[in-house]
Amino acid sequence: MKYLIFILVPFSMLSQNITGKVYDNDTTVKGIDVFNLSKQTKTYTDNYGNFTIKASIGDTLSFHSIFHNKKIVELTKTDFNHIIVIELRKTINRLNEILIQNNIRPKTFTPVQVQNTLEEQTKEDIKRNPHKYGSSSKYGLDIVRVATLIGKIFKKNKTKNAATVPISYKDLDSLFSNNTFFNEALLINDLAIHKDYKHLFFEYCGTKNLNKELLTNKNDIILLDSLVTYSKAFLKIIEESKKK
Repeated sequence: MKYLIFILVPFSMLSQNITGKVYDNDTTVKGIDVFNLSKQTKTYTDNYGNFTIKASIGDTLSFHSIFHNKKIVELTKTDFNHIIVIELRKTINRLNEILIQNNIRPKTFTPVQVQNTLEEQTKEDIKRNPHKYGSSSKYGLDIVRVATLIGKIFKKNKTKNAATVPISYKDLDSLFSNNTFFNEALLINDLAIHKDYKHLFFEYCGTKNLNKELLTNKNDIILLDSLVTYSKAFLKIIEESKKK
């Protein structure tokens, strides 16, 4: 005689899909990190703020992005019966509060016209600061060759509008040295730029003709969005150079 043995597993221990939608105070938000802290799994919201992730009752989900404060949610049984709605608070609101509380005013920079190509600027910086470079870095990357590569790709990105003053390498170096928000931690942790590549990344951004008006506090969120985009493109160039 054969026996069938049934093992009863509590409902709370079963993993299933949970769906939701993420908003901020303006609209739905795409690209939000959705991290199941209990199961160590991760996903992202789509272009309409929707997400789906494996979870169980009692799991803890974390929601955040570089533009939004983190929000922690512990799932209950009722959360699996409908689409959960998560509302996030923009980071820029907290940044403005910090600036106001500390009475920090936008820094004034002297307009500097970009006169050299990226390759020339990098070579000059190598002469002035040889300790920051070398024929080949400890990551197997030839800094001069990468600078030349970036210069060839972006040498056409020159200022077309004479009335617009672009952000230069010096401006970015000063910003990340003195600003409470744009600092080395943001550069390394959020933009994924290693400190050895910091100066080269600033040179790269200098070729993008970012308007210098973005350095004012009221444009922090726009500048940050641009730096996120350029950091991704910059890292791709770095990876391609390593492969070659």
